[in-house]
Amino acid sequence: MKVSKRRLLALPILYLAALLCYTPSPAQTARVGIRKVVIDPGHGGQDPGCSYKQFKEKDIVLNVALRLGELIKDNFSDVEVIYTRKTDVFIPLYERGNIANKAGADLFFSIHVNAARSSAAAGTETFVMGVDKAGRNLDIAMKENDVITFEDDYSAKYQGYVPGSSESFIIFSLMQYSYQGQSLTLANMVQRQYVRNTAMGNRGVKQAGFLVLWNAAMPSILTELGFISNAGDRALLTTRSGQEKLARSLFNAFSEYKAKSEGHSSWQTLSNASTAEDEAMDRTDGDATANGTGGSASSGNPSPGSSNTNGSTSSPGVYPTQDTAPGTKVDYRVQIMTSDRKVPKNSSRFGPYRGEVTEMITGGVYKYYVGCVASYKEALSLQSKLRSQFKDAFVVPFLGDKRITIAEARRLE
Repeated sequence: MKVSKRRLLALPILYLAALLCYTPSPAQTARVGIRKVVIDPGHGGQDPGCSYKQFKEKDIVLNVALRLGELIKDNFSDVEVIYTRKTDVFIPLYERGNIANKAGADLFFSIHVNAARSSAAAGTETFVMGVDKAGRNLDIAMKENDVITFEDDYSAKYQGYVPGSSESFIIFSLMQYSYQGQSLTLANMVQRQYVRNTAMGNRGVKQAGFLVLWNAAMPSILTELGFISNAGDRALLTTRSGQEKLARSLFNAFSEYKAKSEGHSSWQTLSNASTAEDEAMDRTDGDATANGTGGSASSGNPSPGSSNTNGSTSSPGVYPTQDTAPGTKVDYRVQIMTSDRKVPKNSSRFGPYRGEVTEMITGGVYKYYVGCVASYKEALSLQSKLRSQFKDAFVVPFLGDKRITIAEARRLE
């Protein structure tokens, strides 16, 4: 699609206007650290997204999104995970951003799958909101934005956006500029993790005018996991082991971004499962999206925008934890270290707490804890003490051997 020279000359004026009109809200200026993340599985319901035979984008991205949320909850008890959808339902684009805004989220991940007429097109790419007149980026954004035609009265909801209009595209691309730097940082971290954890090609970080991003008042990205139209990418996208690699890549990027934004010099990284584990996973689950995972979720799942703080879900894209026996009491431990490899309990790495740590393994990651106290107040006191040796130490509540949220633990105390 061609953008006229006249319109391009108007860009500096539009850009300046966007900057002058932007005033951060008190909630935005007061943010410290990453405490809430919204995960947005693209499409859903009557909008399948891209498809190839029985495989549909809406199912693939739902699996990856749910698994990403599980990984974040398992490893960061201080982060609340919110989904725009947890089942096969259609959520309007404007509502996806509104869910994040109403929650006061610190990050917004929109997860998608790509497709092309040529089966040779392959690889991952991640977008931030911005003006990019490159034809390919414009085409992708226009294609994703066209889903608004499923919505009633879309011209009013999107303040005059016209599907297929390059002028609308440019104006809306400027509206999220205030978060562009942080969004680009996160997007680059995501692409680096895809390179490390998958054999998929790296198509890089790009800018385009996606409507799902334009009204999100926080750093936001839209990531394309690969091309369902490409046989190599499809082999990863449609298997449980492949979706696990993609979810771990997104988790690692989230972990790095959170650590750096909070001033930490180290962060947790999840390694991939072994080849044997991959094969076992795929034998157990078969094609991860052959039957439409999103549609198989139970009708009791929360409505769009609900917080996923209870752990398990019935979707085959997530691995529920074992229920704890009735009557088990809540206790609090302080996590001081994680490692891809087992660390002996008497290791000098534990300093004065060598020999006193307890170990748990989650998703192939070794986690080390100190203490086991009955109240949150005691746990905070222990955390404060431990941070003199381990600056990233944090409280983790358990019900038996099942990790739960602090809110749940406080209710059960």
